[in-house]
Amino acid sequence: MFRAVIYARCSTEEERQIDALKKQVEEAKACVGENGWILVDAYVESRSGTSTKGRMEYNRLYGDLLCDKFDIIVIKSQDRLMRNTKDWYLFVDRMCAEQKRLYIYIERKFYTADDALITGIKAILAEEYSRELSKKINNSHRNRQKNNGTVILTSNTYGYRKLPDKSVVLDEEEAKIKRLMYELCAAGFGSRMISKILQNDGIYNRNGKPFTDSAILRILRNPLNKGTAVMNRTHFDFETKKTIRVPEEERFVYENKVPRTVSDELWELANQEIDKRAAGVHGKNGEKRGKYKGKSHLSGKIYCGLCGAPYYRRTRKRYRDGETVYEWKCRRYLETGRSRRVSDRPRVRKAESESVEGCDNIHLDEGMLYQFLEQVCREHYQVDRDQIVRDMMRVLRCSLRDKDYEPEIKRANRERDRLRGQMSRLADKLLDGVISDETYRGKQNDLEKKQEELCGKLSDLERKKGKGNTVEKRLGNIERFLLEGPAVEKAAVTGMLEDIEKILIYPGYMELQFGMFSTAVTAMPGTSEEAERKTLRIEYGNLFNYRERKRKERERVVDMIRDNPKITAKMIAARSGCSLSGANYKLKALKREGRIKFVGRGGKGEWKILRE
Repeated sequence: MFRAVIYARCSTEEERQIDALKKQVEEAKACVGENGWILVDAYVESRSGTSTKGRMEYNRLYGDLLCDKFDIIVIKSQDRLMRNTKDWYLFVDRMCAEQKRLYIYIERKFYTADDALITGIKAILAEEYSRELSKKINNSHRNRQKNNGTVILTSNTYGYRKLPDKSVVLDEEEAKIKRLMYELCAAGFGSRMISKILQNDGIYNRNGKPFTDSAILRILRNPLNKGTAVMNRTHFDFETKKTIRVPEEERFVYENKVPRTVSDELWELANQEIDKRAAGVHGKNGEKRGKYKGKSHLSGKIYCGLCGAPYYRRTRKRYRDGETVYEWKCRRYLETGRSRRVSDRPRVRKAESESVEGCDNIHLDEGMLYQFLEQVCREHYQVDRDQIVRDMMRVLRCSLRDKDYEPEIKRANRERDRLRGQMSRLADKLLDGVISDETYRGKQNDLEKKQEELCGKLSDLERKKGKGNTVEKRLGNIERFLLEGPAVEKAAVTGMLEDIEKILIYPGYMELQFGMFSTAVTAMPGTSEEAERKTLRIEYGNLFNYRERKRKERERVVDMIRDNPKITAKMIAARSGCSLSGANYKLKALKREGRIKFVGRGGKGEWKILRE
């Protein structure tokens, strides 16, 4: 008996179409039963659309085509599967390659290779229908917005309620919360601090969860809260299947369109404060830092092992030299800070979190992290540097090999000799009276021009030949750089990161989780247990734990004092490999902790250890 699955989808997301979806599923199941097939799965989704993006059930079906899960796919009609010609051909190609069959129950027939032309035409017609429908809908929306039509708000628009007659009214309870947000922002509080204040006061959003700083920022920036509706902000492009931002000059702005939540003055004060804060995080030339600026290979891969939140890349200026430092920090830490039990250093906050625990996981210095990953790559990936360099140099020599200019130079020299011979014979004919002076001058000028062009060509060829002689020298420099520099390891780390799906960070170790089809872990020696679950655990101790590293450095200073109570800061600096000011800071920190004490005056005396 054949194994069958059904796929059902509604054409729009209206309620009546969702009811029709239930009927479509029932019809498909009845078709499976009538044909005596076994129903093994059902792919049902209410999401409409002309592309496969966001259609979870379709994408699941498309992936299951590669598995031996079913033999037949049952659908109502071709347009229920998709209305995109490219997606149709991709689906059919995979289905035929995996020897699956497609049954369209409204036509009571299987898809065959003979139907390729007609189904292709149907796919084109379905796509064209969707394109025309998209144009009509966009045109209707634009005319409504241009003619000052009704404001369309989603049901999730905080602070407003839609009535059955499509009018908009304020939700006074939510409006009070929004006014509080504006007042706090105008008073100098950032969105993160506002979020903490609201949490401490027990104020949450409609879902009973804390307001995120990004949600608060969107509310503060929305001109709808001062009664101004900005229409035609975005436009869905059917061809690219992307939402495009409309230029400001093409938008429609209507004041007093909805009931205002705050006054114009308060809205302006809050947004001026946001602009003032934003100016501090822009680049040197004032450009805004976009989300794709300097995108890292680690983006979307690092997660906190303690709280599960992702790690975000952040920048700061190093105090001692002003250089930019890149660090990866847990999102929960960025939103709520450390827990109140543990702190790197005393902090003065405008608002402490009372109900939400922070995260005490470590921060990752990007430079140190890449160096550590290079070490992991060398130990487990077994990168053959010499072989990689040999392969790269072979490719470079093929692409940069010298062009042989000698044949062209010889041809140009022969042409120059031929011109000289012509000029000599021309002079002989003038002397013998065979040609006139006027004819001689005309021919002589032509020959001189040709000779001048030929001399220029020869000079150019000689110059290129001289440049070509330096290629081997350049290749030698490249080979030395690859053998001696870190370029090969960095490239190997990039390749390793492509195999890694997730990096879980813990205070003393990290777990590298590899993809399902990755062969990297199984190729690593001595990792049979980790290979079974595609996870590799790597210990790094206190490499990234700044607080613990500093504590151990101070312990070494205590050991030095124990060995030599009369040791000086200069001697500690020499033994520790740090600066004199760094040694003095360690001594000061130990004295502040009540660990040591200096007995004596004027630099004469010795250190006493008060407690271990």
